Amino acid sequence: MFDHILIPISSENYSQEILKRSVSLVETLNSKLHILYIIEEKTLHRAEERIESYRTSYEKQALKQVMVKEHMKTADAIIFEDVKHFLSKRGLFVEETIVEGEFSDVIIRELQRRHYDLVLMGFNKQCSLRYRIFDHVNIPIWVVAEAGKRSILAVCSNLAPNQKVPEISEQLAKLFHWDLRFLYVVDVQDSVEVDPKLKRSAKKSSQELLAKGQQFVQDMKHHGFATELVMGPLEKETSKAARKYGSTLLVMGREQKKHGLLDVTGKSTKRKIAETCEYSVLFVN
Repeated sequence: MFDHILIPISSENYSQEILKRSVSLVETLNSKLHILYIIEEKTLHRAEERIESYRTSYEKQALKQVMVKEHMKTADAIIFEDVKHFLSKRGLFVEETIVEGEFSDVIIRELQRRHYDLVLMGFNKQCSLRYRIFDHVNIPIWVVAEAGKRSILAVCSNLAPNQKVPEISEQLAKLFHWDLRFLYVVDVQDSVEVDPKLKRSAKKSSQELLAKGQQFVQDMKHHGFATELVMGPLEKETSKAARKYGSTLLVMGREQKKHGLLDVTGKSTKRKIAETCEYSVLFVN
């Protein structure tokens, strides 16, 4: 399922939970890991801005080199020591790389350079990172947060094809011996249906959307899965269900929600859910 996993770690945001989760994935799936430590360029730029304007270009470059070396020492002393503790002691192969750049840009370039099946990453709500990766990456992204109950909440809706989510959720539940339940959200804020090719339909009535959701619930229950049908904004209902069930992992699909003119945040559905959910989220993309 996930044979080659990329773990990007920002110099502005690091949590041991990422490596802990990677251990369970690697031991279960026999995956290969590549840890990419990213020295955030804006951190270096902020330091340069604090230098007096009369400093020469040579002095500024020298300071940047010193800061990069300090970040590399931090990576070696803290993060890669954790890697040895969590992974290398178990005889697991790990590739390690340190680069400079902007978080999303570095990840996108790396995914263009090599093949990966999964991006496993942290998410800091207070961090200044621009998580454009959510909108520009076509492989699954697993956002690691605090662990909950040993269960998966698989979220489907009228705004996604609902094909990959059931399949991947069932596979993960079997692999990790976790409970699995489904949530189907009828989001009338964007009253369309999305087909397997991600094509949005014409506007549908609430009754039509509910009927489709009820059919999904019946199908899942027929296969033995607990399933709940709710109506409301996708982001709100997803976060509410995550708190209600406290699952280890939330699995979401390729939602194609279009936000109205009153939404001035400019944030994607994925970004909103990552910010409001207290638990790990797997965006299967």
